[in-house]
Amino acid sequence: MTLTAAILSLALHLQAVDKPSIQYYQHAFTIRMLGQSTDVPLEPPAPTAPGFIAFRKNDAWAVWDDRGLTVRKGEQSLTTKMPEIAVSPRAFSRAEILRTLERVKNGDCTKEASALSGAKRIGKDVFFLLRWEDKAGKPWAEALVQVDLSIDKPRPKLLGRFGGLSTASKSIDDKLQVQRGELAIVEHAADSWGVSTYDATEKQFHTQAMGGTLISFDSVRESRALFVETSAYGTTIAGRLNIDTGTRKILYEGHERARFLDASSPEIVLAPAGSKTKLINCATGAVRMIPYLVEAKRVGKNILLWTPAEDPTAAWLMSPLTWETLTTWRYQERGPLSNAIQFLVAQSVL
Repeated sequence: MTLTAAILSLALHLQAVDKPSIQYYQHAFTIRMLGQSTDVPLEPPAPTAPGFIAFRKNDAWAVWDDRGLTVRKGEQSLTTKMPEIAVSPRAFSRAEILRTLERVKNGDCTKEASALSGAKRIGKDVFFLLRWEDKAGKPWAEALVQVDLSIDKPRPKLLGRFGGLSTASKSIDDKLQVQRGELAIVEHAADSWGVSTYDATEKQFHTQAMGGTLISFDSVRESRALFVETSAYGTTIAGRLNIDTGTRKILYEGHERARFLDASSPEIVLAPAGSKTKLINCATGAVRMIPYLVEAKRVGKNILLWTPAEDPTAAWLMSPLTWETLTTWRYQERGPLSNAIQFLVAQSVL
């Protein structure tokens, strides 16, 4: 082989090695690009909620766990799930209380708080946002409770309720925030959502309406979030919220069932309609239509798409800057042994 042919052969080999590739094996994709390998499972492990959350000041403690809210100072201790709140006139109207009593009687729910939507400490005070769920696990009430860790005999104290329910879903969640010195949640009702706050100094709740029916809400960082809502006139709006200023920016609006890919930047919207999916890069405005219903995940600076969602037969690795296709994968019928051998050979190439 001449020197020129050897150099050409080496160049072609390096080009083949550097070319991105996709492989699929046992419910996970493997992306190889620029000498690196990234595994992308179809379903990553679900995040687990902590078993408890605790606050301490000297010998005083306030703890939420599966037993409920425990307040302890020295040898004094109280554990409660605050059943009195569910029928308290300070938190509910008479009609709501009667309805709750009927539901309790029918076994649809109990008076005891079943979860924690969030907790925050401000100085000597700890605030717990307790949540009540029915037997199907659907939230039906939340209440804000305060514990003063500085007094001789600390006890939970009901402060009231925000304008609607938070977006909490975990047994111990973190949806209670502090914004500009006030406790705050993003709350939602049947056909509206907003930012609800509690001023501990003035002892007042306030709600700022933000939009229509909330579909999803994901925090980007403490004061910024992404939301998807259904407007009053039937369109789906995907946007960005600044919680500090109470301002929102619409990134996409259409008649499709839009959703954000994740909470990372640049913001990517997937908008399925019929048997197609529109891809929108909200930063560059680049749009591409895929003639399939697809699932997607971010892989570095690129986007991996596949179809069908649970048992893929095709996949694409794309650059969201222009939606250029970098590489593709197609399912080929093979026996189990052949698939395993193909995977092992691919691993050895690395």
